[in-house]
Amino acid sequence: MRKTIILVFLMFSYFKASACSCDIPKSIVEFQSAKYVFEGKVISKIYSSDSLTYTVNFKISKHYKNSDNPKSLKFLFQSEGKYTGNFSSCDWTVSKNEKWLIYAYYQKGSLTFRYYCSNSMPFKKNISKKEKIILENANQFEINKYTFTKFFDGNFTKTNPMIDLDSIFKKYGKKKYGKHYNENRVDIVVDIDKNGNLLASNLTSNGHMGIVKNQTIDSIYDLNKPKNIEIRKPKTEFEKDIIKIVKKLKKWKTTYIKGTKIPVRIRLFLQFYKEQNEIKVYY
Repeated sequence: MRKTIILVFLMFSYFKASACSCDIPKSIVEFQSAKYVFEGKVISKIYSSDSLTYTVNFKISKHYKNSDNPKSLKFLFQSEGKYTGNFSSCDWTVSKNEKWLIYAYYQKGSLTFRYYCSNSMPFKKNISKKEKIILENANQFEINKYTFTKFFDGNFTKTNPMIDLDSIFKKYGKKKYGKHYNENRVDIVVDIDKNGNLLASNLTSNGHMGIVKNQTIDSIYDLNKPKNIEIRKPKTEFEKDIIKIVKKLKKWKTTYIKGTKIPVRIRLFLQFYKEQNEIKVYY
């Protein structure tokens, strides 16, 4: 018996101007949060009687993620701007006979997929060789081997130290550090394990930001990062105080891949500023 799952989702809030202003997550990260990852062809596109929505039916030719592997999937979307009157430069559509690579996930209880901010995409003949290699190895991906960075690698839940920073900052707020801007700013890179334990904290350098001379972790997923090691000693009094504070922040809120319960090791880039009698941190 042919297995067909009918999936419904109205993406009215998606079609906002800001929807396409985003970073695309690494394929392997989106793979973790997806329910289905597949190649398929649109075999039908049917508009509703009022033309405000349309349903597309994908005949699936290949599943990449280990799952129940349905032979077809249907999705419901808001119609194009010419039907709804809501024109936007970020609009996208799905057409009959198109071939797509789809990362389908649950949102508010319904299964859907995106075009912008996603690795889902239409293709002509075949998906890229690099993408194919990632997908064919993705089910064996060992997530605990990697350190992730928010925005650069994907969407992750927020984390923060499990302590009231303001109470710590009060001790240093009235301290005079220097007259120049650089004497009142410190950049720190921290690594936190999947259980929220601080692994490393050091002054940020260009070495932490790039992948030059980086030890190769894999040749597939493009997740390599330089080791979080001490590049230099603190020079200013503010640097000395901030690095001392951060090294005492031993416990942090666990970070997860957004939309999942998958904990990850995360790298954060923190910026500390001394403004009048206050110390502020951004991350």
